[in-house]
Amino acid sequence: MNRFKFGTSVLTVAAGLAMGTSMNQMVIAEEVVAESVTQPAVTNEVIATSITPEKTETLPQPGTFTHNASDLLAKKPLDLGVFCKNYPLNSRCTNQPVTIPATKPEEVKPKPTEEKSEVPAKTSGWAITPEISTLGIGATVTKSITPNINAKVGINGLGTSRDINLSDVDYNAKLNLFNVSTLAEYYPWKNAGFRLTGGLVFQDNNIEGTGKAKNGGTININGVDYNTTNVLTSVKAKVSFGNSVAPYIGIGWGNAVKPGKRWGFSTNLGVMFPGSPKVEITPGFGPVALATPTLQQEINRNIEAERKKQESDLNWLNVYPVFSLGVSYQF
Repeated sequence: MNRFKFGTSVLTVAAGLAMGTSMNQMVIAEEVVAESVTQPAVTNEVIATSITPEKTETLPQPGTFTHNASDLLAKKPLDLGVFCKNYPLNSRCTNQPVTIPATKPEEVKPKPTEEKSEVPAKTSGWAITPEISTLGIGATVTKSITPNINAKVGINGLGTSRDINLSDVDYNAKLNLFNVSTLAEYYPWKNAGFRLTGGLVFQDNNIEGTGKAKNGGTININGVDYNTTNVLTSVKAKVSFGNSVAPYIGIGWGNAVKPGKRWGFSTNLGVMFPGSPKVEITPGFGPVALATPTLQQEINRNIEAERKKQESDLNWLNVYPVFSLGVSYQF
């Protein structure tokens, strides 16, 4: 009978050791029942934990066995809370509540929310402004120097011609505008669009015209009529300005290089000082005038008098009005 008990115990211990070594970090808690053949079965509940056979100080004598199989297993009580925390997939842990570690308030990160405010566009401080003005059609380039000061360089020009008929005289007039401006803008209030502008304009503006009488009529020079058939066939005139470099002052609205702003509207109102107008009159002598030097001298005297009169009448242009409109784009 001792042989049978010893063999049954050995099988039980071997099974327990095999289960403990084959499952690395999972122990299945189940009830092990040894079927009895001739004696009542030895029933032990195997508790899921790390199984380590206890060492006995006294070895059993050959042919005898004084311990039950359950004595060879650890009797350390099972803490299901710790066990299920380490092995949550174990069948014994299906009905156990899962403890979630508390999260510190500072570790809870709020979900990002969409900001309704628009982010200003990143701009470079350089802008170009196509514009139309009394100086012609062109564009200016603006660079931000400080929050209150901008530097601006612009080019404007225009060339056009027109035929004008007055009484019995045909006039062919040409307008030639060319201006290069170098200006500085000052904004007294940084966040406002009002500005003061000053600088220099390199100008080459003039008006040219040629007059011819129709149907053999006459041309009046300084109150004297001259026949256009054989005495004075035509008169050519040119009006220009005395200062090739003209000072400029003015006011305006709109900042082309305002931070974070791509598009803008620009308007300017100012005056340029190009100097007093200069009038040139060139006569076209006919056959009779070419053959008569005294007649040429008379015509030249009357042309000089007419020239001075015209310069006096155009003297108001020494203060040239400048008005412009433009749309700016900042890079």
